[in-house]
Amino acid sequence: MARPSMAVQRKKQILDAFEHCILTLGLQATSLENIAEQANMKRTILRHYIGNKDDIICALSERWKLIYEQQWQSLISWLPNTNRTSALIDMLFTVGSEEHVNNTIIGEAIFGEAKRLAVLKEHQEQIMNTFIEQVSTIISEEYAIIDDEKASLIAYSLYASYLLSLSLLPLKMGDAIHKLKQSAHLLLVNLTK
Repeated sequence: MARPSMAVQRKKQILDAFEHCILTLGLQATSLENIAEQANMKRTILRHYIGNKDDIICALSERWKLIYEQQWQSLISWLPNTNRTSALIDMLFTVGSEEHVNNTIIGEAIFGEAKRLAVLKEHQEQIMNTFIEQVSTIISEEYAIIDDEKASLIAYSLYASYLLSLSLLPLKMGDAIHKLKQSAHLLLVNLTK
């Protein structure tokens, strides 16, 4: 049996260490030395396998883009055959576990760098476009009276509310997240009449 590539193992080790540093120090305060120390390797090894800090940020963004794609497909597959849009809203607007909060902190750190690093902006656009396309399709299928443009606008509104709810997770603002879920349901009901 073939051994896993050392490069793949090292990259995973570095990205895991980087995530830990983001959660404990914040992205801006994290240095290559912090990442190397957390990964239990020399800085030269870290640079050899991924590169500089921007390269590591881009690699982390790619990792999370793939994670979001997998999570999104899983979420879609769990939706019931009826009342899919309502069930989707209920799943999106939840007060999550500590892991969910940590994932949100990492996602927000990556999002914050998208204005500076073009590849991160591309990843964020891909994530948003997938959300908009999938949610628009679900709405259009469930509410035949809604045209594609209106379904897309509703999906954009749900995406904006969803992002806001995620930003409230680390602040432990569960009541506000619940209100966002209620407003998403209300929006859907009013726009689908």
